[in-house]
Amino acid sequence: MNALEISYGQFWRWGESKGKSKGKGTDRSEGEGKGEGESEGDGDGRSPMKTPLRYQVTHYDCGTASFINALMYLFERDDIPFEVVEYVTSVTGDRNLGLGGSKKGTSGKVFAFLAAWCNDYVAGSGMPIHCEALSGPEEVSAREGSPLVEGLRSGAVAVCGCCLGADHYVLITDIDDEHVYLFDPYYDTWPLHELSVPVVGVQMDWDHPHEYNRIVERWVLEEPAGTPYSLEAKVGRDATLVWNTTRES
Repeated sequence: MNALEISYGQFWRWGESKGKSKGKGTDRSEGEGKGEGESEGDGDGRSPMKTPLRYQVTHYDCGTASFINALMYLFERDDIPFEVVEYVTSVTGDRNLGLGGSKKGTSGKVFAFLAAWCNDYVAGSGMPIHCEALSGPEEVSAREGSPLVEGLRSGAVAVCGCCLGADHYVLITDIDDEHVYLFDPYYDTWPLHELSVPVVGVQMDWDHPHEYNRIVERWVLEEPAGTPYSLEAKVGRDATLVWNTTRES
């Protein structure tokens, strides 16, 4: 085979033996999380490949990073259309946070629009994605029975607005009776307990780069605005649930 004929995936995985990959939730220990067991490779001697979740590159693209992370968490790399990533990047960053429009964040309205766009995209592409936009304290809540919790328990992930000094977005990938497991795209290794205002109820975790980097006690999400990782952002509560419809909860 001519070297120029080798695809990126073949190049990076050239010589690997046929392997196995977890389902949704690739990094949790066996029997935990939402993984649905192991699936065989793609039939040509290569294993399905997921990419570690990404960090934002500026102070203002947390929303962009979190929505793309939802795709990266739910789908194999080969199954994510570039045009979807390109479109997410092009429409986020609509919120003006500074003078002259030089500082951009992303509003809940754009995530609601993206949810509808993704649902329409299915018809023409066949991509097995479904989204649902949530807003307000009744829908966006860590309390049992809320649409957010029910969505997470049914296999969705959630791009959630929260508070982290300022309005911020994270990706919640899993939930249990006491904790949520989330990926915060703002890279910071400073120990939480050593901050000027210590962060309680939150544990950093660097061992699951495909799934989460924070373990947060559920009560924290219901704390008042200003509390790190509270769902009560300054502009209110919003979240977008994203499903891969071919995977079971």
